[in-house]
Amino acid sequence: KGGGWWNWDATAHALHYLWMSGRLGVAARVNFEKVYDRSERVLASVEPLSAAEFPLWHLRTSLSAMGAATEKDLRMYMTFPRQPLPERRRALKSLLASGEAVELALEGSSERWFALASDVPDLESASAAPRAGEGTTLLSPFDSLLWHRERAVRLFGFDYKIEVYTPAPKRRYGYYVLPVLHEGRLVGRLDPKNHRDDKVLEGRALHLEPGEAGNADAVAAGTAEALRSLAAHLGARTVRVSSRSRAAAALKRALRG
Repeated sequence: KGGGWWNWDATAHALHYLWMSGRLGVAARVNFEKVYDRSERVLASVEPLSAAEFPLWHLRTSLSAMGAATEKDLRMYMTFPRQPLPERRRALKSLLASGEAVELALEGSSERWFALASDVPDLESASAAPRAGEGTTLLSPFDSLLWHRERAVRLFGFDYKIEVYTPAPKRRYGYYVLPVLHEGRLVGRLDPKNHRDDKVLEGRALHLEPGEAGNADAVAAGTAEALRSLAAHLGARTVRVSSRSRAAAALKRALRG
């Protein structure tokens, strides 16, 4: 029996096993604690996949979500339950043989990339005429876009690490920093704190990525809207910014506007 965060008793282990095996579902969360119920009362009725079909479904779902992916990307997406490498490669070989998936050549990369054949026209169109995304949102540290940190670095140049478990003096950005997704790009990080008793959502710091200083006002305007939305979700009546950086100053102006 060890100590630390995962020092669970037998009941916690049993509940986790039943949840991970699909027999229980999470019906709600109260103060960060899961409230379990029988799966049939939480989830819509679905037909279970066979053991043979699951690896194929997993690959289709992963490729559809990522658009294009390397073998390592596929290993790092939806990592539960973990699949043996030979099993995953057999499934990929099957999709390639049937023509449902294809191998791509990606300029500047020596790795093997794969995509669903049905997605290739959209990928080619996006490559020929790139379009900026729209809007701004704050991502959870556990968003699927960040599941594979190395992929986020390769595609976006965004190196993210959650610092919840990092001692305060060693943190670079903050305790629970949220990546800022602005117009399809990862442009910054917001360090928020929700003061529940006072119903105040505080922005303790806004860090912009290198090269984004000239875009600070647009990022701040979008981040202000995202902060207001987060405040409404949390039941906070007031949003305030305590940092004195240039990016934070732009965020304060946007919130006042």
